[in-house]
Amino acid sequence: MYISKQFWIGLEEEDVCSHGEIYLKVGGTIITQPGVNERWGISESALALLRTLSKNYVSNPENEEGLIFHGCGTILMMGCPISIHWSVFHIEDQIILKDFIKVAAIDPEKGRIHYPGLQVTMTKKDYENIILTFALQAKDFFEESGKKHIDDSDKEMYQSFWNEYTELLHIHSELKG
Repeated sequence: MYISKQFWIGLEEEDVCSHGEIYLKVGGTIITQPGVNERWGISESALALLRTLSKNYVSNPENEEGLIFHGCGTILMMGCPISIHWSVFHIEDQIILKDFIKVAAIDPEKGRIHYPGLQVTMTKKDYENIILTFALQAKDFFEESGKKHIDDSDKEMYQSFWNEYTELLHIHSELKG
């Protein structure tokens, strides 16, 4: 998994979420890739993925927005059913990824793609490397951008988002070595 392209949808100084194209291949199955007219919320997805580095995550498309967000909501990590879901289980030094579902349309029943039997097991170290690389790339994009002009009503949420993001990056980078 990697970010192939990252950009702002609106004005750079007003957009609080980066967007772009992601390449996600699990086993031999490509779930999303550049050039297929899919746009994802990169920074939102990175935080969701960082959260899975220290705890299990059970895929639940009916109640959750997944691990890969579309990014069409007006508030960070809220508001759009288009997403990619999978479960993450920590078992000693192994990570098991399974229960992959892609919701590719606003109407989740019409656009739901299941990947039955798709499961992969990897070392915790390999999983951390993939997620940390993704999250650092997303954060670098923000750091290279100009100052954000954020509505007063969104400032606290925006700061909270980046506080958690930075803390999780720090914790897992320290554990890595």
